[in-house]
Amino acid sequence: MIKHILPNGVTILFKETKGDGIIAGTIFIKGGSFEDPSGKKGLTNLTLKMLIKGSKKYTSYDINKVFEDSGGYISTSVGEEFSTIEFAMRTEDINEGLKILKDIIFNPSFPQDKLKIEKNNVISQIKAKKEEGFSYAFDELRKQIYKGTPYQYSPVGTISDVRKIKREDLKKRWKELNNGSRWVISFVGDIPYSNISEEVKKIFGSIHRGEKYLYPVFNSRIVGEKCKTVKREGAQTTILLAYNAPHATDKYYFSMKVLNGIAGSGFMSRLFQELREKRGLAYAVGSFFPTRVNMGRLIAYIGTAPEKTEESLEGMREVFKSLGKGVSEEELKTAKEKIIGNFLLEHQTRSKQSWYLGWFETIGLGYEMDQKYPELIDKVSINDIKEAWERYITEGNFCVIVRP
Repeated sequence: MIKHILPNGVTILFKETKGDGIIAGTIFIKGGSFEDPSGKKGLTNLTLKMLIKGSKKYTSYDINKVFEDSGGYISTSVGEEFSTIEFAMRTEDINEGLKILKDIIFNPSFPQDKLKIEKNNVISQIKAKKEEGFSYAFDELRKQIYKGTPYQYSPVGTISDVRKIKREDLKKRWKELNNGSRWVISFVGDIPYSNISEEVKKIFGSIHRGEKYLYPVFNSRIVGEKCKTVKREGAQTTILLAYNAPHATDKYYFSMKVLNGIAGSGFMSRLFQELREKRGLAYAVGSFFPTRVNMGRLIAYIGTAPEKTEESLEGMREVFKSLGKGVSEEELKTAKEKIIGNFLLEHQTRSKQSWYLGWFETIGLGYEMDQKYPELIDKVSINDIKEAWERYITEGNFCVIVRP
């Protein structure tokens, strides 16, 4: 592994691999949708989508053709806390790929005709989410558990805000993101770093050196038991139940990952065994614990028949209460094996290796966490689970019920 911080603050990570001549890269930019201004929610998402729709030298077709003809791809994405540009191609074509990256970074054209199309695509995506029970429930839950913070808005924004976004807004937002201390670029490929290091330094070293970027801190906690019910057409009830959880650099982060595994990850989890296998309440059931720089949350979900709504909600809460009475060695072992196994399986591609190295660096855990993660998960004890439960799960929960 090579880590090189350029004079402008850009962090370069490079891992050389042996294989069939493939290189993958992920550009992480600190700052996602939580920075979208009031009245323009969805701005960062639209900016990144438009970034690869054309530049001074290349059309959208040209950009995609170079990567796809090389057997690879280029794409962008935006979350609440960071934005990414991801790409992969043959090592023999990387110099051509870097030329394109250089032009879209420094000379994006944000073509007006493409902007109209992308705005319509995003609006269609927002409308489609309202037709799907889980997505609709999650957006309603987001408004409640992150109330008063920018996290209460989905990265795709709102229909009314997206309609108002103009080309000048995209240019301004891209300029804000072009601060070297925000950027982490991770490469994994079958090529020595020395082959491309000069070009990499030349391109990314030209990004503006702004003020050192620090993630803003947001604090919002769930206290007590609260619920919101929303009516919509459909045949089933969807319930989401949220608990407080650690942020990425909290001491209980790894313990909560394992606790979530025991509670709701897979067929052997307590939620699945208790609510589906034993009581027949669930069409689908589980839980997830997304990693956040701010305000972690553990979220459980169930799809059930409308007449079983109250029993299902109570059953979910009972499962989380039961974790406070202790977990078995078998549950602990199973959860750890599943977490570590999934983590290692995801590392089979250079794209995912690149993503994880950059992600760990971006969220403050350091790229070294890519090697340490399985070991730290394996070290979690039954007592660690109990402490995490007492610290977070006991504070309260918030549920959203979407029912016919």
